[in-house]
Formats: sequence, structure tokens, C-alpha cells
Amino acid sequence: MLAVLLGPRPVAAASTLKRYRADAVILLVGIPIFKRSGVGTGQVSVEESGEGPQAARTLFFAAGADPKRAHGLSRLGWMRETSRAAETEYFGVMTSSPEESLDSARKSVDATPGAHSVFAAVNGRHTAGRTRSALAQFEFRADAPWSDHGLIEKSQSAFSPASVWRENSRPKWPDQPPPTFLFQLEALLKQRAKNSGTYVYNEQEYLLELGAPQQSGNLLAIKGSIRNQRTGVRTAFRVWLENTPGSVVPVRIEFQPRSFLRLSFEALPG
Repeated sequence: MLAVLLGPRPVAAASTLKRYRADAVILLVGIPIFKRSGVGTGQVSVEESGEGPQAARTLFFAAGADPKRAHGLSRLGWMRETSRAAETEYFGVMTSSPEESLDSARKSVDATPGAHSVFAAVNGRHTAGRTRSALAQFEFRADAPWSDHGLIEKSQSAFSPASVWRENSRPKWPDQPPPTFLFQLEALLKQRAKNSGTYVYNEQEYLLELGAPQQSGNLLAIKGSIRNQRTGVRTAFRVWLENTPGSVVPVRIEFQPRSFLRLSFEALPG
């Protein structure tokens, strides 16, 4: 798991891991015009380690395309959040992709792939009533998978004493670290009800809303949305959970990162 790759390995008290197959649907004015299965992979993990003051809980999500299955496109992203008694830290990396329209996506597919891609990384830390984060960009091999050790090391080294760290006070949370995305999502999913909560990521506040769970065979289907409180940009998603108390690692995830692209992640057996 990436939590292990990014630092000294803690003694794990409990862990959950799911791997996924990624499928893609291309949309034209909302109508599916092309679908391909197995364009990439994904992973979700939950890990608890340590005891007492040293106890830590780490949530992790990663996804990446397989260029051989995605018409030569190599895109990836992952985020890791670790919560301890008085702080929450997060670290994320994603490919800087310019495709904002179906036409620009076609041009990216038709272009000759370069040996390197530009990646963006974010590093943040939340404490009671305060948030702090920094951004960095770096180049690395375009064909690297999200789990590549070199990519992980490069993303860490992109931050230096010269990095510009932004800090803000958060009066909404005077006595606790402001929520981060994965931990807020986990907390809301556990409630199994229509609800909402705010979180902070990269010094911006987001509203996370979940609808009431709906029975879907042996699973619970839950619709959700994320809204950037500054820009108003909204991203819709759906997750399917096992219908058992406390289950928060989805067996299926579906979201639409672009107006022309819908991705789904199906949990693999085992």
C-alpha cells in the first residue's frame, strides 16, 4: 500500500484493501457513444496502526490508466490521508491533463506520446482550527504506474524549504483538525442516511453531499456530489457498498471527471 511506500512501515493493527478494474464511457452531450472495459486499475485501502498516542488511521485511493487499453493515454492520481490524535496529513499526486473537452481529448489521443509527463502534487497538514498546504509540479516518465517507487520519491522531493506554504485559520473547527476528503466521506457513509459535510483540500472548502441509500440487489447504492464552495463547480458520483454495518469501502465507484467522460471502478474478487 502507498502508505507503506511513502514512509517507514508502521505495525498495522488492522487493514482493508480492495483492487478495482476501471471502465470508461465516452459521452457526447450526455449520450454514451463508446465504452471500453479494463482501461486501467484502482485501489482503496484502510489501515490502522499503533496504539494510544501513536495510533494512526490511513485512508488511500489510487487510479491509473493502462496506455495499452486507453488509446495511449497515461493518466493517474492518488491521495493518502493519515489521521492522528491532533492532526491530519494528506498527500496527493495526479497527472496534469489538459483535456477539458471531447475535442481536446481526441487531440491528446492522436498526438505522439512524449517520454515524460507533468505531474502535480499537493502536501497538506490540518491541526485544530488551522490548515496548511503547498503545491508542486514535476516531470516523470509518462508510462509510470501510480505505484512506481521512483514516482513516489520524485513527488516527495518536489517539496523543499523553498516551497510556498499557504496557511489559513478555520474558525468552523476551533477544537479539531478540519476534515479532509476521504475521512469526511468515510464518516458520512457510516451514517447510512442523507447527509452532508464540509471538508478542506488544498486550502479550499468543499461541500460533500450524500443522498439516502437505495437497495440495489445485495448492495446499497448511494448518490453523492462534491461542490467547490468558491467556484461552484460540482462533481457527481455514486458508490455501491456491501449492505453490512460499518462497511465503507465500495465494491463499485462511478464518477464523471469530465463532461465527456464517465469512469467506473469494479472491485476485483479476493
